[in-house]
Amino acid sequence: MSGLDADRGAFKTPTLREVARTPPYMHDGSLRTLDAVVRFYDRGGRMNPHLDPAVRPLGLSRNERHALVAFLHSLTGQVIEGGTRAER
Repeated sequence: MSGLDADRGAFKTPTLREVARTPPYMHDGSLRTLDAVVRFYDRGGRMNPHLDPAVRPLGLSRNERHALVAFLHSLTGQVIEGGTRAER
């Protein structure tokens, strides 16, 4: 940590690979599902003095939220020689 106020709340963003297998979510484990995470960010997160201005309400439709969650689930699979194979 740099100790600079501008760096407060900053962290290294982890990979999304296998994200569907790693609940609960958020730094404090407060969200139990990927759907809850998508809805949280769709609302613009939680206001606080260190919230990045890029985090804002998205206004996603229900279908867009479902598609995003489906995409996140698609990042789960088994790595095999020559590519990946989604687990069924």
